[in-house]
Amino acid sequence: MASRRLAALLVIVALGLSGCVALAPAALGSAALSGGASSLAKAGTEFTMSGGAARTFSSPLKDVYEAVHETFQRLEITVTEESFDGGEVEIHGVAIDRTFAVKLEPITPTLTQMKLTVRAHAIGKDRATAAELISQTEQVLRLAPAASAR
Repeated sequence: MASRRLAALLVIVALGLSGCVALAPAALGSAALSGGASSLAKAGTEFTMSGGAARTFSSPLKDVYEAVHETFQRLEITVTEESFDGGEVEIHGVAIDRTFAVKLEPITPTLTQMKLTVRAHAIGKDRATAAELISQTEQVLRLAPAASAR
């Protein structure tokens, strides 16, 4: 409770100091006031210290792998390389001024962690795009029947 109050106070002070008072804290939504380093990310998405994003899905590795490929195809990201090592999968791709690195790691037969790093202009990390790609992958997983059921 105290962290929410502190977060709300910091948002109000920051807005007041920046001269942008027209944006009310309520307009930011409850996610911004919930505290934590990744509070503005989509629910369940965490950011790593190195600038990547991570999310764990309650789906088998094969389903997440297929969802990543479908997401890349829908968003016109070209897969440039794939590697399979000891059950883990790495997928690399490119788009305009962006490179993508996805690592899929099975935690259990029905639980898979996805780590995604998006590099912008070959130097910076693009967390917003990484979070959106994870969100799009989640949507594909929700819409597609499970590969294990096919």
